[in-house]
Amino acid sequence: MSSELQKHFLLATIPAMGHIRAESGIVCELVKLDPHLLFTVLIPSAVALVFTQELAQWSVTEAESARIRIIGMGEGGKPEPGKAMEWLFQVLHAEGAELRESYQTIIERGSLTCTTTGTVFDYRHIAPPSATFCDMFAPGFAPFIKETTPDVKIINLWITTPGAILWHHGKEEHGGLFGWDVRTKAVFEKGEDGGRTFDEVARAVHSKPHTGKLLPNADGTKLFDYESGTNGTGPLPISVLMGSLRQATQIADASITATTSAFEPGSLKVLQEWYEGELGKKLFNFGPLVPFSAAPYKAPPLAAQGPFQPVYEFLDSHPLKSVMLVSFGSVFYPSQPWQLETIFKTLLETRTPFITSRAPAMYQPLDPELEKTIKESGLGLIVDYVPQRDIIKHPSLGSFLTHGGNNSMFESIAADVLNIFWPFDADQPIHAAYMTEVIRVGDAMKPPARGGKIEGTPAAVATEFKQILSEIKGAIGERKRGNLMALRQQMFEALKEGGEVQSDMHACIKLASA
Repeated sequence: MSSELQKHFLLATIPAMGHIRAESGIVCELVKLDPHLLFTVLIPSAVALVFTQELAQWSVTEAESARIRIIGMGEGGKPEPGKAMEWLFQVLHAEGAELRESYQTIIERGSLTCTTTGTVFDYRHIAPPSATFCDMFAPGFAPFIKETTPDVKIINLWITTPGAILWHHGKEEHGGLFGWDVRTKAVFEKGEDGGRTFDEVARAVHSKPHTGKLLPNADGTKLFDYESGTNGTGPLPISVLMGSLRQATQIADASITATTSAFEPGSLKVLQEWYEGELGKKLFNFGPLVPFSAAPYKAPPLAAQGPFQPVYEFLDSHPLKSVMLVSFGSVFYPSQPWQLETIFKTLLETRTPFITSRAPAMYQPLDPELEKTIKESGLGLIVDYVPQRDIIKHPSLGSFLTHGGNNSMFESIAADVLNIFWPFDADQPIHAAYMTEVIRVGDAMKPPARGGKIEGTPAAVATEFKQILSEIKGAIGERKRGNLMALRQQMFEALKEGGEVQSDMHACIKLASA
C-alpha cells in the first residue's frame, strides 16, 4: 500500500441509492481486475456505510476490499419523512466544498478521517490519483480537478443506457440538451431575457411544447414527446443539470455507460459516433452495473433474514411465478394515491399476490381501510423496505410493476422477471418504450400512451390493468419470457471473462493510469 508505483483512482459519488449501487460495482470490478490499483471513495457520511455494504454484492476478497478506501464526508443524518428531495439538495450543496477540501488533502499527502467510522487514512506514501471517476451529478467537482491538477483524467459516470444519454446529453437532433448553456447565454446576449433569472431562461429554452411527434431513436423505439416526462429536469436545480452536461461533454476525458452492445445497439452506435467521433472522447461500456448472474436463487439462512423474514415467508407460501413486486425505486412514487390504490384493488380482485413497500422518498400513505383490507386478505404484503435485489430471483416472483430505472430493469432481465412499466422521469420512459416496443418483454399501459382517448378514471385504469394481468399469466406472457431470455443470454455473452465489458474495463484502467 505504500509503494509509489501503486495505481490510485478516486471516485466522487452522491447520496442516491441507484448511483451508489452501480458505482460500487465499477470500483469493485476494476480493483478485481488490477491487483496494483487503490481506489479512494469520497462519499457523504450519511451513505458511506451503504457503500461499504454494497462491496459484499460484488464478491470482493478481503485483500481487494483493503484496496478500497471509503471516506465519509460531512455530517450524517437522514431526511425527515416527506423531505427526502430537500435533504438531497442540502447534502449536494455541502458536498461540493467537502469534495474539494478532501481532494486537496489527498494530493498534498495528508490524512483524512472518515466522519462515519472515525477511521484515519494516511496518504503520505500514496501517489496522488491519476484519474477521478465523477458521478454525473457530483457537484462542481470535475472543474475543480482540472483547475487544480490539469493532468488528472476525468471519467464521467453515466449510470444509464445509450438512448437515455442521447436524450439528456446528446445533440438537439438526438433530442438532447447539448449546447443548452450556450443557447441560454445567447438569450441574455440578445437582450431577450425579459428580466428573468438564468434558471428561468434555461428552463424556458429547454421546455418545448408537446406536439405528439415521435422522438428520434436509432433503435426504432416509438416514444412520443409527451411520454418523455420532463426530460430528466424534474426537481433538480439548473446548476446541477448544466454542470452534469458540461462535465460529460466538455471536461471529461471519457465516460462510462451502464450497457453492452446487446442493449440499444442502434443508440449505442449513434452515441459512439458523436461522443468519440465528434467530441474526441472515449466511451466505455461497463455492462448493467448490477450483479448479473445466472446462479439460481438461494434463500438466505433464517438468521440472516432479519426484518425481512415476513417477505421471504410470503414468497415461500405462493406458487411459481405468481407474485408481483410493486416498487418504484428509492425516490419515485405515484403522486395521486387513487392510481396505486386502484392497482392494489385490482390485484386483490384478480387474486394476484403482491409485495410493496413504503420506502420511496415520494411515498404517499395509502387509505387506512385499504391497507387493512390488504393485510387481512393474505394476498398483499406491505413493508417498510423490500430487499429487491435479494428476492427478485425467488421462484415465486413472476412480475414487477416498476418505474423502469436502470438497476430495476437489469435486475429483472437477469432474474427472468417480466416488467410492467410505470415510468415517471429521467431514463425511465425510454427504457419502458424500448423494452415494450422493441424487445417486447414487458407491458406498458399502451393504449393511452399510444394515442386515443385517455379516460383517467379508476374504472379505466382497472380495466387496462386487468388486461395486462391476464396477458402476462397466459401465452403472451410466455412469449415475452422467451424474448427476455434471449436478451439475457446476449448480455451474459458480453459480460463473460474476456468479453466486451471486461475489454472496456481494461481499456479504461489503461487510460486512467496514463
